[in-house]
Amino acid sequence: MSDKLRCEIVQDLLPSYVDGLTSDETNEAVKDHLADCVSCRDMYERMKADETSAEENSEVMEKEKKEINFLKKIKQKHRLNLMLVVVILTVFFAAVYYHQTYQKGEEMSADEIDYSLQWNSNDSQLNILGNFKNANRGYTRLVGEEDEDGITHLKIYSSPVESRHPNQFVAGYSKVNAADQVWLGDRIIWDQGENISKMTSDLYQAKTPYAGDAVAVKTLADTVGVGNHFGAYHISLETSEEPYDCQFIIQYPMKGEKKEKALEQMKKDACVMLALVDNLGSVSWGYMMTAEGNNGVETLQMTAEEASAYVGKNIKTCGESPKALQEMLTQLDFITDDGFYVISGTERDENYNFKVVIYHSQQVDMDGLDCGFGFESRVGTVCSSVMYWEKGEHPEQTVITVSPDRFNRTLTDEEVSKLTLSVSVRDISGEWHEVCEALPLHTKYGDLLKYTLEGNSEDGYSLKEN
Repeated sequence: MSDKLRCEIVQDLLPSYVDGLTSDETNEAVKDHLADCVSCRDMYERMKADETSAEENSEVMEKEKKEINFLKKIKQKHRLNLMLVVVILTVFFAAVYYHQTYQKGEEMSADEIDYSLQWNSNDSQLNILGNFKNANRGYTRLVGEEDEDGITHLKIYSSPVESRHPNQFVAGYSKVNAADQVWLGDRIIWDQGENISKMTSDLYQAKTPYAGDAVAVKTLADTVGVGNHFGAYHISLETSEEPYDCQFIIQYPMKGEKKEKALEQMKKDACVMLALVDNLGSVSWGYMMTAEGNNGVETLQMTAEEASAYVGKNIKTCGESPKALQEMLTQLDFITDDGFYVISGTERDENYNFKVVIYHSQQVDMDGLDCGFGFESRVGTVCSSVMYWEKGEHPEQTVITVSPDRFNRTLTDEEVSKLTLSVSVRDISGEWHEVCEALPLHTKYGDLLKYTLEGNSEDGYSLKEN
């Protein structure tokens, strides 16, 4: 019997042989068989290759496992660092918010504070006694600095109201002399020992050196309150030669019984304009009265010399400082205890308007209405009102208020009486139809004229007086 192993036995032993689990004697027998048997040797080579591959895979997996564990450690470390950064940033921003809101506070404008000023001569300190108009705001601090012109600029800061930050406060600033000029935010509040009102501050800041600066002159006129005193107006500047003149053309007519007060207010306004426009030589006014028998344009002029005589001093010196300006305003009765004095030179009510009411029912075929006003002696309209509506949704009446500011100038009573009305209707197809042309109104200020519009696009339209 042969000592050589059969293929079946060798193939059964190959797994153990490849893993190195067989004895030396068996190893020799298997080696001898593999040397002579091609099929068993091929199987051995495949098994050995698989074992090598498995070992390599195992090494790779172990390496990858180590790398993953390393990355996990880094990720966990980064997560902790990120959490730490978030906590630090949260604390930082909370501290910044607290500092900005409660310690530093928000700067408040003078308009947001009710205040009064007291000069303490013993301590050479300017005290501000005040409270915030917003009951939810509390005082935080007062800071000040002096600019290159020696003007002190104060700022008051507030935070949400609490026990440490009360709404009412007394704040003192000692780095100031009684003769200094002091601002609170954008408002002048103190000048040469005098409290300065808001009106004085606004006027002084609107001061301009040149009469030819139309924008600056108009801004000053608005600040003076020309519009509040007399209604709508135009400005005409004459600067071709000296003395330079600023003319105000008042659009609204004035009733006769108001004339005396209106003329006094014109003189007061002229004094302020002459004081605050350095090279302005005179102020002129053009206006109309509605008194019976006096329908023409009247004028008033005040020169710088006349203004000086009116206030008893050189008018140009009255605009040299806020204190000087306020003294003049007080002398003119332009400023009262409430801050400033306004007197109405006109009455802008129904006495200076008249109304036209046109009634039209839903049965009237229309989606547009054009009402034009002109004069009996002229062709065409001077002003008009045009209305459009969605089809079938026009109202039951159209009310047109005719006032002087609809025209390019103020109309006299006589001109108002000669106004005419022209009416056109647009039907729902978009075609216009003339209803009446230059219908005399024979009206006056304060009248209420009523008409009824009837008809349709096929039969025509008509306007009847009620």
